[in-house]
Amino acid sequence: MSAIRDRVLPLRKETLQDGVFRRLCELILEGGIAPAQSITVASLANAFEVSPMPVREALTRLTEAGALTVISGRTIGIPQLTRERLDDLRNVRLEVESAAVRWATARSSKSFLTDLAQPLDRLRQAERTNDPELYIAANYDFHFRIYRQAGSPILLGMIEKLWLQISPYFHLLRETGNFRISNTWHQALHDAIGRGDADAATAALVADIDGAYAVLCDAI
Repeated sequence: MSAIRDRVLPLRKETLQDGVFRRLCELILEGGIAPAQSITVASLANAFEVSPMPVREALTRLTEAGALTVISGRTIGIPQLTRERLDDLRNVRLEVESAAVRWATARSSKSFLTDLAQPLDRLRQAERTNDPELYIAANYDFHFRIYRQAGSPILLGMIEKLWLQISPYFHLLRETGNFRISNTWHQALHDAIGRGDADAATAALVADIDGAYAVLCDAI
């Protein structure tokens, strides 16, 4: 009996740590932590209503993944984006996200396209109301519905690690006109997937990534 209990207790602890880690990932991916924003273990532990331990371990994992960095003492923030790092992220994103779009196009269905239209509507709403927070969250939702449709957990995990490093900088795209232009490519991507045209879908994705890349090059 004690042997079973020894196995169960670490599982509960791991589940709590993973839950905090997952929520922190979602915060970053949805634009909840901006580049200039700093966070502390204490503030996050209070927000999650947990002890500092699982928060500290989750932040360590995200720091090792390049999504966060230690600013000073107990303060954590988004790493500085250099041109070299931006170039690397852009090049790798083009490769792996293009593969995901192709696979998603091959696996597309009417129900998937209906689902994909939901974040697309929110993207348009965010553009109309000039709401960057809504836009960043909807942008993440739109892209990752496509990437999940590709049907590869391994590929999805690779893309998520890339987005953990780049998505906070989407805040820098506000007031640049990129959101409006990007929505043009989002619509083109949706329509191309609906037609089963993997080449056109990939071209729309590349245009979307490169459009943001060009603006970020000027912003950093």
